[in-house]
Amino acid sequence: MRLNKPDALAFVSERAEIFDAVPNAFGKTAWLLHFIEQVIDPNWELIVSESLVRGESVMLLYDDGRGVKSLANYYSGLWSPAATTTQQAPLRHMVELLRRYPSINFGPLDDAAPATMALQHALASQRWYVRPYTAHANWYLPGRPYAEYLSQRDSQLRNTISRKGKKFPGELRIVTSPDEVDAAMDAYDAVYARSWKVPEPYPNFVRGWARICAENGWLRLGIATLDGAPIAAHFWFVVDGVASIFKLAYDEEHSKLSAGTLLTAMLMQHVLDVDRVSEVDFLSGDDPYKAAWMTHRRERIGFMACNLRTVRGASRAAFEWVGELRQRLSRRHETPRGAPVTMDGTPDSR
Repeated sequence: MRLNKPDALAFVSERAEIFDAVPNAFGKTAWLLHFIEQVIDPNWELIVSESLVRGESVMLLYDDGRGVKSLANYYSGLWSPAATTTQQAPLRHMVELLRRYPSINFGPLDDAAPATMALQHALASQRWYVRPYTAHANWYLPGRPYAEYLSQRDSQLRNTISRKGKKFPGELRIVTSPDEVDAAMDAYDAVYARSWKVPEPYPNFVRGWARICAENGWLRLGIATLDGAPIAAHFWFVVDGVASIFKLAYDEEHSKLSAGTLLTAMLMQHVLDVDRVSEVDFLSGDDPYKAAWMTHRRERIGFMACNLRTVRGASRAAFEWVGELRQRLSRRHETPRGAPVTMDGTPDSR
């Protein structure tokens, strides 16, 4: 089923109960509606694959004229293959309904999730060539008391938090309520404009998501000010026991004050001790500073799936196969790496 933008919004709204059951903030109704509203062009189409086998299950994709892909982009930390199911039969049925498309780019996916493995098996059973790839690195921290967490951090980071915290001449606060969110986002925008970051491609996306988070009790927006002017801002949100670190920005003119570091420490203490989250997720990116705050690293993956029952799909599969072969040959000449380890020094058991 192919839907235009207004119909896609109505479709997701009508199935809110299904999407809200997804254990992933980026697969829930609030995120999907906001994503469709802000990102999807009116000329694009939402592709819906539904299965009534063993209950209703839904998979959402979109076609932007350049190819079919998951309903996700760089704002999305994770994409769920299907709402409500990890079983083979519904996923096989949904994949069968996608047989008209020569290729589909799925991701970012949790490679350890049962639904991800079930999707890969469903694609293979329907004569799709599947080439996995790394979508992005993902640093994260399993929940624990803040005091325990801080004691395990590098001494340089602990000293910075203690020393800079005692001397910080401004104010640090966390905004959570809807009546404060617009003023806080004005501060965020002011900091972002003076930071090193490029302008947002969808100007209303971040502010709109902040409002939605505040209305749902999810928002954790940290603001650092100096003489009443904002100099750093951190946008976190907490959904289903997971704290997602969504956006960070600071004014480089005041970098010596380490306001960003102090905001991270304050928010970390809040989500660990007040929200008591099961996980803190730094979402996408392998930036070195993330390793100083997190304890574990994993990779989110994607699938380039090529439909061998179509000429274009078979051609794309040949192209992907050659690329995969070249990668394998290249890896033979790389220096072998040891098993991944956590920042605590123990092997990563992912």
